[in-house]
Amino acid sequence: MTVRTVRAIASAVALTLCTASADAAPERPAPAGSDLDRAQVAFGAGRYTEALSLARRAANAAPTSVRAQTVRAGMAEFMGEFDEARTFYDRAVALAPDDTELTYRTASFAVRVGEYDRALAQLDRLLALHPAHVRWLFQRAPTSMQPALLRDHPSLEHIVQIKLDILTEKGDLAQARQLARSYAIVKPGENYCGEAQAKSRAGAEREETFNAFRLATLGQPEAADCIWWYGQWLSDEGYVRLGRLMVMEGTRVTASAANRESGARYLKIRLGGNREVPKRAEQLFLIARQRYLRDGDVDGATRLFDETIRLAPTFARPYSYRAAIAAELGDREAALAWLRRGLQADPDSWRTHRNLGKLLSDLERYPEAEMHLRKTVQLFGDDAGGRLALARVLYAQGKYDDFAKEARAALAFLATGKVPMPEVQDFLAKFDRWGPGPVLPPAPDPRTILGWNYD
Repeated sequence: MTVRTVRAIASAVALTLCTASADAAPERPAPAGSDLDRAQVAFGAGRYTEALSLARRAANAAPTSVRAQTVRAGMAEFMGEFDEARTFYDRAVALAPDDTELTYRTASFAVRVGEYDRALAQLDRLLALHPAHVRWLFQRAPTSMQPALLRDHPSLEHIVQIKLDILTEKGDLAQARQLARSYAIVKPGENYCGEAQAKSRAGAEREETFNAFRLATLGQPEAADCIWWYGQWLSDEGYVRLGRLMVMEGTRVTASAANRESGARYLKIRLGGNREVPKRAEQLFLIARQRYLRDGDVDGATRLFDETIRLAPTFARPYSYRAAIAAELGDREAALAWLRRGLQADPDSWRTHRNLGKLLSDLERYPEAEMHLRKTVQLFGDDAGGRLALARVLYAQGKYDDFAKEARAALAFLATGKVPMPEVQDFLAKFDRWGPGPVLPPAPDPRTILGWNYD
């Protein structure tokens, strides 16, 4: 599916590791201590590179095993090895063409890499695997009958949900909303936006809240705030393509001129303006980030970030991660070079200016750091963390009046959200009383605004 958490993908892979699909031809269970068993253990323990290696060996040793080929495909997909995943999904389908779960997974994978026509062809195959009377009801029965039909035949719900993803990703929200209504995915008169906001306030499971805002987008076209919120959440999760579409839609339907201005700014400085990011590149970036931050797999992440840059050279986010990797390896000059390349790709990337300014500050290159941090707060005035970083750089250069001005502006903004910042307040109070001293001011990085947290 389009918006799947790492946990959801991992669950699908783990399920395949444990059992073959019920619709597939029965296979003899893997013997105890087999490569598939060891792959399952490694996967469950978070040793994903090892799990993929074992899955590869198992698939090579059992070329006629649907389960072995599917496990390898699923693990390859999970790790961002998309060409390998497609090859082994195709092999598994050739071995079990009537396996509904496998057909669904190949359709889902096709959507993930932006091959929408291929996904639709797989959905047609999936529908054809159902009895004639079920197909007739699915295509012709009134909306009132559809919930029971989808409940009794879960693969039909998969078809509807993937089609909704495809239509939404293509920007055809009118068709997506019509499809959702016709299958009673959303119903008239329901306050989906209110329900989503309530789940968010109550701290519901992330996936549950996420799906609630998706329903609000499909069921309440006028709910600008929820659509905008959904777009910002997508952006934070790394789904920049769909995030852009949702922010544009929320901006289009809002009645607030201030929100329209905010939406235009958000698109420009956070989502690259009109710069397109291919779906495959977006998904590679998401997996590369996980391999780096979750797994500590620097080599694998580097390769995927580089492939992302090759596919989407004007996409700013992977440059920042290449810079982070370079800095982690002790090469801060290389880190600076990566960030400068990121600004060449997207000169209005707020976060890239921010990252570059903070790194230059760490290197005590204060005049250049000031330039980029001033640009940071110019692009996004509500960035209190960026403003505090700028205040620190100004203090380091003896620009004390400017330091106090920026520090007070940051504290005033944080106070509106009741975000305490005692270390900055204490430093500023001592500065007001005693004047400047030899120690630089603190520059904490508060994370207060949805939609601006990750790059």
